[in-house]
Amino acid sequence: MTISDKNTLRFCILADRMMNRGYFKVPFKRRIINFFNPDYIMLFLEAMRKVQYYTNRNNKVGGGILLHYYKLKFFKLSRKLGFSVGYNVFDYGLVIPHYGTIVVGNTNRVGPYAVLHTSTCITDKGRRIGKGLSLSTGAKITGGEILGDNVVVAANSVVTKSFLDGNVLLVGMPAIVKKYIPDWYSSLDSETKRRVDAIEKLKIEMRIYE
Repeated sequence: MTISDKNTLRFCILADRMMNRGYFKVPFKRRIINFFNPDYIMLFLEAMRKVQYYTNRNNKVGGGILLHYYKLKFFKLSRKLGFSVGYNVFDYGLVIPHYGTIVVGNTNRVGPYAVLHTSTCITDKGRRIGKGLSLSTGAKITGGEILGDNVVVAANSVVTKSFLDGNVLLVGMPAIVKKYIPDWYSSLDSETKRRVDAIEKLKIEMRIYE
């Protein structure tokens, strides 16, 4: 999804917030807590989305100034959290559970609802990766051009080739198919399904078209 208008920008920010925190609107109590103890991961994700938006409208009035402001904020938060993540890579609903080293090259393109745990890496090779990617702690994608939907890479595994079909658990160095798994939505727990359903409903209400 390309963020080229404010409606799509708002949707992506809300989708990221729902997947990571379980709500669209930040509760008042949480806003007070965030004032004293900022939610740096959500600040990072919001800055990432705004860099993407202002990059796409940089040739319009005001785009350049705001682009430089949000890039500065984005890279400052990246250093603080240990992230080196391309701002154009991920579709809506990106989940980052913890601080820690995450490296993702900006030429890659990854579908919605990806999950990145700590010490993960997707090298900068222009890959096309489908919906519901899950990288467990220490997992890396260093080879292959295409991964299908619902690819789960086990902890410390290294993907070195394409897996077009999707719905697989990949294990090992180099990673191989350990087993085929149910489709992405069926494999979600009840709370995650609630969050996904809320996002997809919001997507229709906001008339977001990919």
